[in-house]
Amino acid sequence: MSARKQIVLVNGSPKPDKDQSASEVLIHLLENNINSSAADIHQVNVRQSLIKNKTDEDFHIISKADAVIFIFPLYVFCLPGILMQYLQEYFMYWSKDQYIRKQMKIYAVVNCGFTETDINEEAIRVIRSFSRQIGASFRFGVSIGGGGMLLSLTTASFMKKTLSELKDAFKIMCSDIAEDGSGIISDIMVPIRIPRKLYYFFGNQGWFQSAKKNNLKKKDLYRQPYYDDK
Repeated sequence: MSARKQIVLVNGSPKPDKDQSASEVLIHLLENNINSSAADIHQVNVRQSLIKNKTDEDFHIISKADAVIFIFPLYVFCLPGILMQYLQEYFMYWSKDQYIRKQMKIYAVVNCGFTETDINEEAIRVIRSFSRQIGASFRFGVSIGGGGMLLSLTTASFMKKTLSELKDAFKIMCSDIAEDGSGIISDIMVPIRIPRKLYYFFGNQGWFQSAKKNNLKKKDLYRQPYYDDK
């Protein structure tokens, strides 16, 4: 009987409230596709790990994993700053101890607030480079479009195909973790199935509602304070 796989899901979202995080939605979808009878699942929240000074404890969990899946939103066309810091600190941890150098598989799940999934490619390349630096095997990334719609519109009819494709991608990921093969798997693109203009219309409505909650008007969103002060 093969040993149980140790899988670590790393939430790289900077958001303080995980209930408002699309990354948390993706983590739940992933967990539902992992065979719990054949694997132990561990979660690491980057923000909490840094704030609560428990990085060494979490780094130890990561270092013992058979597979590590980084789930995070795209920030300024790359990784959130706290996740980049976390990778740098893990590399230092890894460099100091020769005994923790276990071969592992690494995956990236990146969600961006655009309809074009190829915008995530640079972020996936960063995780691939990190994997190479620690001697791990980067397998592939799942590049997702749609941003916060994954959080707020999961029951909408036009989201069904996107969610179906996302679940299929996670099944491929889980199967790859379970197998010992090393064949090449290309990054999987999961676009949101909605016209671009309609997508940005919904997105703008969300910003307008946020402005109203903060006692701002629509026109305030278009202010350029650095230019206004000149």
